[in-house]
Parts: sequence; C-alpha cells; structure tokens
Amino acid sequence: MNKKDLQRYSSGLLDFHNHSTYSDGGDTPTKLVKRAREQGVTALALTDHHCDKGLSEFIDACKANDIFAIPYGIEISAELPNEVLTPQDMSSPDLIILGKNPNKNPLKGYQEIYFNDLEKRHLPEVLNGLKSVGFEIPSVDLKEQCASFHCPPDILHDFIKYRNNIKVLKDYVKTKDPSAKDKDIEEKPIRFANRWLYAVGMPAYTTRLKGFSVGDAIKLADDMNCKLFIAHPGGDYGSLTDSMLDCFIKKNIHGIEIRSYFNSPEQNAKFDGLAKKHNLIRSGGSDCHGDKGPFKIGMYDRPQNQLPKEVLEELVDRLP
Repeated sequence: MNKKDLQRYSSGLLDFHNHSTYSDGGDTPTKLVKRAREQGVTALALTDHHCDKGLSEFIDACKANDIFAIPYGIEISAELPNEVLTPQDMSSPDLIILGKNPNKNPLKGYQEIYFNDLEKRHLPEVLNGLKSVGFEIPSVDLKEQCASFHCPPDILHDFIKYRNNIKVLKDYVKTKDPSAKDKDIEEKPIRFANRWLYAVGMPAYTTRLKGFSVGDAIKLADDMNCKLFIAHPGGDYGSLTDSMLDCFIKKNIHGIEIRSYFNSPEQNAKFDGLAKKHNLIRSGGSDCHGDKGPFKIGMYDRPQNQLPKEVLEELVDRLP
C-alpha cells in the first residue's frame, strides 16, 4: 500500500474484530461491511469464531465499499494452564489470528481438535451443569450443532428462550447477585449467563478447550504465516488478569488488542504500555455482532476507545 492510500484508509474508524452470520454475528459479511461504511469505518477485519468461510464475501464487499480489508482473520481458543485461572475468569481465552498471505491448511487440524472436543466433552459437561441449576434443555443433535464449524453452538445462547428458562435464570442470578434487576437480566441474558453460569467456579463451567495450548495457538499462527493477538483483554467482565497476560507474553505471543468496546481509560493505558514494552503488534476492535450484541462497529459512539490511526500502518507493516 502506498503512503497516499495508507493515509486515506487510516483517516476513518478502524475495526479489526468483528463477527458475521458465519459464526455468531447477526449480519452477513456484506451487511456488516455496509454498516461499517455508513459509520465511517475505512479499515476492517472479519474474525469469525473458528471459521473463515465468510472471508471471500467480506473481501468483495470491502472492495465494493472502498474499505481496506485485512485479508485474513479468525478467532480461536486455547487452553490456559490451571494455575493462572481464578474464580470468575473465563476458562479459555479468545485469540485473534490476522494475516495478509495466509496458508489456510494448518487450520484444519485446529478445527478437528476444537469441534471434536466441543461435541464429545465440552457441550455435554456444560449442558449437564445447566440442568443441575434447573434449566430445561431442548433436545439437540450435538454432532449437527458442531458439523458446520459454526460456533458458539446455538444451544448455549438459545436455551434461555426455551420454556421457563428466563425465569429460572432470573431466580438463579438473584441468589448470586441480589441487586440484579429483572429488566437487566431480560435485556442481557447471555451476559448474566456468562458471568454466573459459564465462568470458573460456576455450575456450567468447564474448560472450553482441552488439548490445544497457548503455545499450540502461536505455532498455528506461525504455520499459517499469520500473527496471533490477545483478544479483548479489557472490559468490565472477563478482563484478563496479569497472570494471564504474563502467560501469553512469556509464550512470545505476537500482538494484543489495545482497544475494545468496554475498555476503561486505565485499561487502554495498560495495554498501550504492554505493547510498547514487549514490542507487541497492536490491533483491536468493537467485537461487533450486528444486531445480536451492543458492540457498535468502529466504536463510533465511544471515541475514547477508537483505535489510533497508526495501528493500520503497523498492521500493514508487520503482518506477513
């Protein structure tokens, strides 16, 4: 990219963490890109969970809307050592792979590990945990849920809509947080489920992935001719502890998302400092899920969390 184009594409909002209907987003890649354009986004990445099938449509849509596209993006998981986990943590952190000239073949090995573990161990353990609290779970074919590399499986979100489950959720959450309001739980049931059902020490907790370590994830990114980033380490829920961040850095992870939708100013400063100290590639984004989430593409309504313009130049220069 020449200097003039780089200046043009870094003149608007930057967003390198987004999801489409190819994973758990509410918009097709084309609609996602159109929404981005409407909000002034000029550089974008699509990072669906465990799936890269939407990238061709995404790149075509970016060309049609004059948005610079990071050619390759995907969100994966990895298993952290137990010693770095504490109560209320999510057991398996999210990681982002970005690249310009990827070798996609190694991804197949990761997908086989992830979805086999999801079907045979993770989902059964989570569903049993939900049942222990009193939730009713509709009959589902776990193999079918996992077959299309679509994640998270619908059942982990949609079970709340089944029969009397929203009342069960409200009653259960209030045993953990008496100050919780029915209206808030009804409006953001997944957020409360993540906090009080799926986190470490909660009834439906289980390690999200076994058999694929942070080191394995870094090797996967290297084998794919890409770079691996710590995803959304901040926010007010699920933010990564110092021990988790140290684990990633000691494993020589390539980059970190320095901005995300729910970051506090203190977290922004912290991640800026980590990136500078350890020479980590900077990235970040809204984690937009379209109509399925509150995160707004480009973080157009949160100027304090918008990515610095220099991040695009950094990605262009340092992604292989």
